[in-house]
Amino acid sequence: MKAPSFWYGKQPNTSARAALLAPLASCYAAVARYHRESSQPQKTDLSVICLGNLVTGGTGKTPTAIALLQLLQAHNVFLSPGFLTRGYRGKINQAERVDESHDPALWGDEALLLHCHGPTFVSRNRFQGARLMQEHGCDAIIMDDGLQHYSLRKDVCFAIINGMMGFGNGMVIPAGPLRQPLAEGFAMSDAFILIDEDERGARKLLPADKPVFTARLEVPVTHVLSKATPYVAFCGIGYPDKFKSSLTKAGAQVIGWHTFGDHHPYSMSELEVLVNEALNKNARLITTEKDFARLPDFKQKSLIDILPIEVIFDDPDAIVAFIKEKTAAKRPS
Repeated sequence: MKAPSFWYGKQPNTSARAALLAPLASCYAAVARYHRESSQPQKTDLSVICLGNLVTGGTGKTPTAIALLQLLQAHNVFLSPGFLTRGYRGKINQAERVDESHDPALWGDEALLLHCHGPTFVSRNRFQGARLMQEHGCDAIIMDDGLQHYSLRKDVCFAIINGMMGFGNGMVIPAGPLRQPLAEGFAMSDAFILIDEDERGARKLLPADKPVFTARLEVPVTHVLSKATPYVAFCGIGYPDKFKSSLTKAGAQVIGWHTFGDHHPYSMSELEVLVNEALNKNARLITTEKDFARLPDFKQKSLIDILPIEVIFDDPDAIVAFIKEKTAAKRPS
């Protein structure tokens, strides 16, 4: 689904739709609270580092997970870290390691992206996934989108906040983008990673006794985007304005713009429309890495470019020190 425009109004009371949905939001929050309080997380010998959202979709968890694994490897914090994810929109129901099939319908797009950077395991039950990772020789788990999943006990939880999105209108689904009331989300988090400029004043709402690490989204310096090439851009992510902002920062000449629901499975008829528009405008198509991972193979796929994005931590040493402190009991001395 696309984020409704009223979710990101400046104040909760500016939207009549949000006000009408407030009773449903209270029910959603109550069910989520019951689910959390009735869960019994199980322990694992592996260090568990969880990345999650306080809002629904689009904050940059997956590139943050990739950047974090690379950071921990560079500092030799763990010998064999791996990724653990649900495999959203995939067909895997039990714990399995992502293979070389590159099938987004099987694994989900996020799992395929993670698999390009490290050993990746898919499991709806995170504890079962942790056991499989241990069997495969992993010594640390980076959970992509695990904040609201409670089958596995975590050593450290980072809530990812995108500065462009903030907390939206501050209301819970479906009245707003929050997955639970802010106070509950803050209590579940050990620290926060704020990505890009804090355009919505999210930082001033964060608890003063928990660390806030900052980062930024950048196009890799190795990726050269021709500023003379006209592009028809399209994406199916939780907050498409973030992709549009990245295109603007990269200097892309965007002459067409199309958005679809988050994790949208593209049909050949939709791709045909996009390709024809690009050909008629003497342009190329451009999309996100996550969207490209979901595209089927077809004749004109070479017409589509990718805008890769990476997360750069402003103070990587501070994040490493924090993780070392939180996982000290499980790491060899």
